[in-house]
Amino acid sequence: MGQVKFDYSKTAGYVHEHVVESMKAITESARKLLLSREGAGNDYLGWIDLPVDYDKEEFARIKVAAEKIRSDSEVLVVIGIGGSYLGARAAIEFLGHNFFNSVSKDVRKAPEIYFVGNSISSNYLAGLVDVIGDRDFSVNIISKSGTTTEPAVAFRLVKKYLEDTYGKAEAAERIVAVTDKARGALKSLSTQEGYKTFVIEDNVGGRFSVLTPVGILPIVLAGFDMKAMLEGALAMEE
Repeated sequence: MGQVKFDYSKTAGYVHEHVVESMKAITESARKLLLSREGAGNDYLGWIDLPVDYDKEEFARIKVAAEKIRSDSEVLVVIGIGGSYLGARAAIEFLGHNFFNSVSKDVRKAPEIYFVGNSISSNYLAGLVDVIGDRDFSVNIISKSGTTTEPAVAFRLVKKYLEDTYGKAEAAERIVAVTDKARGALKSLSTQEGYKTFVIEDNVGGRFSVLTPVGILPIVLAGFDMKAMLEGALAMEE
């Protein structure tokens, strides 16, 4: 894969060379600080190694979970906030059709995917229920703690709709939680209810989580080659 290059020669009349040189020094300093893992927030730098260190066994389990959703659902509702909301959404939009949910399934080759939990808009949630209608659907809830207000509210409402539609037992089979490996409200609920779970590692923050199960499940479900994406990320790291 070739290097990404930026030609700023046409900016010469507006951006002086000494400014570019000063930015180069700042950028190189930031890079060294990141790779030294000695700066503030260094306990959240796990994303740097994700292309190398991702869990291959969990990746295989995610593909199985995505295949189940693809086989029994026409819609997937992804619930999250910040990077847990925007990462997979951005990837699906830049990899696929700009109107992914509007084209026919013959073109999309995947269930429709809708994102919720980034706000507490009751109109948005009501509209989502209208869009789902009487079609089969599944839910992917993403939260380390399970107590962040916006996704917690959305999950409570969507979970009730799911249980009212399928009953408690089948609803549990249609919920996939991406959460902490050992603690938190969502992890406890998942264990209690028997949800399929995947792990957000402690050293990866939400906005850097697209190459973890946070992003991998929706992206794989949408029909894209996540392994190739990870290989591309590795090439960028190198």
